[in-house]
Amino acid sequence: FFQMILTVFLSNNEQILTEVPITPETTCRDVVEFCKEPGEGSCHLAEVWRGNERPIPFDHMMYDHLQKWGPRREEVKFFLRHEESPAESNEQ
Repeated sequence: FFQMILTVFLSNNEQILTEVPITPETTCRDVVEFCKEPGEGSCHLAEVWRGNERPIPFDHMMYDHLQKWGPRREEVKFFLRHEESPAESNEQ
């Protein structure tokens, strides 16, 4: 049983964070649900690397995603954005 811990920052100043246990079955949606406040509206997970931010699709498998970063994973930060994902809103 493999598990990783994904650190997700809940605010821009990186002072508030939560640690999310990630298994091979964990989707991005699971991470968002884990991090957001009960009853909070649309949120999405964003990945920031070297100043570039991109939203992660809800159906993305987070374990595989983190593995793909390899040693660079230390350079990547994940933020919970308290707004609808630009990617998801296009699909509706």
